[in-house]
Amino acid sequence: MLYRPKRRSEVSVELSPLIDVVFLLLIFFMVSTTFKDAHGMDLNLPSAESESKAGQEALTLVVRSDGSLEFQGETVTEDALGERLAASLTGREDKMLVLKVDESVEHGRVVTLMDAAKNAGASGLTFAAKPKRGDAGQ
Repeated sequence: MLYRPKRRSEVSVELSPLIDVVFLLLIFFMVSTTFKDAHGMDLNLPSAESESKAGQEALTLVVRSDGSLEFQGETVTEDALGERLAASLTGREDKMLVLKVDESVEHGRVVTLMDAAKNAGASGLTFAAKPKRGDAGQ
């Protein structure tokens, strides 16, 4: 008797339907997903209603758009600012600091500078505001 080994049929998995389903799921999730815009807080810098000066002797710190610092008319580094500010505040009755910050400067940097001013002994901070454009001559 002739013995013939049984041939096993090869099992194959069709990938075409699987790929179709995966692409349909991909399209579904792309269409149904809402993306959040992850940005910081929207702040509008105040403009001055009336022009009043904090005083001629007020200590002024200017933060320019490129991040450079100017304290009392002289350019300083952030490392030297604490010492200069502490030296200027000693013996002063009025320990106020006026901050003039460009609107493009990140707020985290402003908070860092406010902390440095507090550590140097400043008792208060004032932000200088730009005058309204129509109020310049009044």
